[in-house]
Amino acid sequence: MPPIPTLRKALTALGLFGSLLASAQTARLQVIHNCADLAAASVDVYVNGNLAVPDFAFRSATPFINLPASVDLDVAIAPGNSTSAADAIFNQTINLASGETYIAVASGTVSASGYSPATTFTLEIFSGARETAQGAGTDVLALHGSTDAPTVDVFESAVTSSTIIDDFSYSDFAGYLELPTLDFTLQVRTADNSTIVAAYAAPLQTLGLQGAALTVLASGFLNPAANSNGPAFGLWVALPTGGALI
Repeated sequence: MPPIPTLRKALTALGLFGSLLASAQTARLQVIHNCADLAAASVDVYVNGNLAVPDFAFRSATPFINLPASVDLDVAIAPGNSTSAADAIFNQTINLASGETYIAVASGTVSASGYSPATTFTLEIFSGARETAQGAGTDVLALHGSTDAPTVDVFESAVTSSTIIDDFSYSDFAGYLELPTLDFTLQVRTADNSTIVAAYAAPLQTLGLQGAALTVLASGFLNPAANSNGPAFGLWVALPTGGALI
C-alpha cells in the first residue's frame, strides 16, 4: 500500500489550502483510523466532496495539519475502492474552532452483521489535543476504542504501582497524563482491579520520547472469534507525525 499522503498535500491539490492561507481562521487536526471492522480495513476520506485521504489504512494516522476553521466541513468516509463521496458509508459535518487543536478517531463497526456487539461507526473527536508535551516529560492521551472490551482500569506496575486510569469505558478519552519519560509497564485490569487482562511495555525512555505528545488507543477485539476473526485487542500509539501506529 502506498504511504498515506499528508492532508496538506491533498488539500492543496483540492484548492482548499489556498483559501486557508488567505484566512486567519485555522485549526489543527489529526485523524486516526481505529475502526477494526474488516470491511473498513482501508477507507477513502472525502472533505466537501473532494478526495482528501485515499487508502487510509486501519491503525494508521495522518499528521496534524491546518484546516479552515469556523466553516462547515463535510467529512465523508467511503470504502477504499470508492469512486466518489457518493459511495460514503458515513457522513459528518464538523466545524472547527479557530486556534484549537483536535484529534478525530474513526471508531465502531460498519457491517450489518458479524460483530458483537454491533457498535455504530463514529468519529470520536477530542479538542485540546497536543502536538508536543507541555513539560519536560511525555504527555499521553488515551482512548478506549475496543468495541467489545468492558470497562477497565489501567494500572502502572513498574514505576508508580498505582491506577492511572480508572473506570475506562468504550469511547472514553482519558485526559492527558503528564508522565516522566521513563519505561513503564501498563496492566489492563478488570474494573474491580482484581484481574489482569493484559500487560504492555510502554518504554518511553528507551524510545526517546521525551517532549512528545502521544495518543494511546485500545484497539481491536478482545474476542476476535465473535467479531469475524478481526484484529486482536492491543494498545497502539499514534505519533503526532502520523503514519502507522506503533
